[in-house]
Amino acid sequence: MITERFISLCGKKRGEIEEWLRRIVFGGFKDEYMIFIRHRENGEEFLRPIPGSLITDIRRGSMIVQGEIIPIHRVEEIRRKNGFVVYKRRR
Repeated sequence: MITERFISLCGKKRGEIEEWLRRIVFGGFKDEYMIFIRHRENGEEFLRPIPGSLITDIRRGSMIVQGEIIPIHRVEEIRRKNGFVVYKRRR
């Protein structure tokens, strides 16, 4: 039996990442979440944490963070500040 918690942790449903980001940005919970994106620098890839409070908007498959446009497909994880993972992209 697949539970809702399992689905949210695995990122199985299409569009679920956008739903989570919209909840965070427009729901007033920005300060409670950290978003981790894939970031490349000098040929190395690592997870870059972005506090939810820095996200200003979600549009057309991208999120705007302090004037920088980041594609949503780069989001790997969404965690609460206490470390609980609410969304994780499958690999």
